[in-house]
Amino acid sequence: PVVVDAGLGAPSHAAAALEAGADAVLVNTAIATAEDPAAMAEAFRLGVLAGRRAFLAGAPPEKEKAEASSPLTGFLGTP
Repeated sequence: PVVVDAGLGAPSHAAAALEAGADAVLVNTAIATAEDPAAMAEAFRLGVLAGRRAFLAGAPPEKEKAEASSPLTGFLGTP
């Protein structure tokens, strides 16, 4: 198992770790030093859930640059 236990300062960091395939995260300082530790713990919980669901859903890989994926015609009333 891969457990990330350092460098997690925000819930988005935990989400990214789980999305990348980590099995778990350990969070202490970010929660313990937050102005509202209970709210921060909940935010991390939601970040972990989002990251894991994205991993299981098979999120597409990031690209080097933007690539149009919508048609240029046939939507919003354009011919």
